[in-house]
Amino acid sequence: MTVDDDLSVQPVRGVQPRPSGSHEPFAIVHRSGSHGKRSQDEDSADIGLSDGKQAAELLFSAAMDQIARLAVLDVDPAHLPEIALAGESHSQRLLLGMEALLERYRQRRPEQTETEARQAFAPLALTGLERGYLETCQVLLQLNVYSVTIAEQLQGLFLLSQQLFRERLQTS
Repeated sequence: MTVDDDLSVQPVRGVQPRPSGSHEPFAIVHRSGSHGKRSQDEDSADIGLSDGKQAAELLFSAAMDQIARLAVLDVDPAHLPEIALAGESHSQRLLLGMEALLERYRQRRPEQTETEARQAFAPLALTGLERGYLETCQVLLQLNVYSVTIAEQLQGLFLLSQQLFRERLQTS
């Protein structure tokens, strides 16, 4: 599904201090058909979401970070060479990222068999994926850009990625 709408969050008063008692630091600007293009007068600190892609990227980043933390891996998940495949779906990219972290996990535990490492890593990966999903939802809620459409896309991506990872572990 493609949508030709963009959401952008921008400070209402730029860098000016808020009057006391004001609890509305951000405004949501809805632009139709602009395809994410900024006008010249927009602040460079704007945060935009277009077609859920940025939300999916945020989920990927949060999930990989959470999995790496839970598995006690000293890697920067964003720079794993195995996940730099262009044109892959978001769920496929998440799955490849989880597999890359599994491989790192196995390398750090040579005393474990491959099966033991997979069994030990699986709950860490699934918990990290869930925590990344919850973190992403929380961030988007705080930015006031968590729409029904984005919520549905993220939940679908999360559930599909869980399913694909479980299936991959069973076939390996």
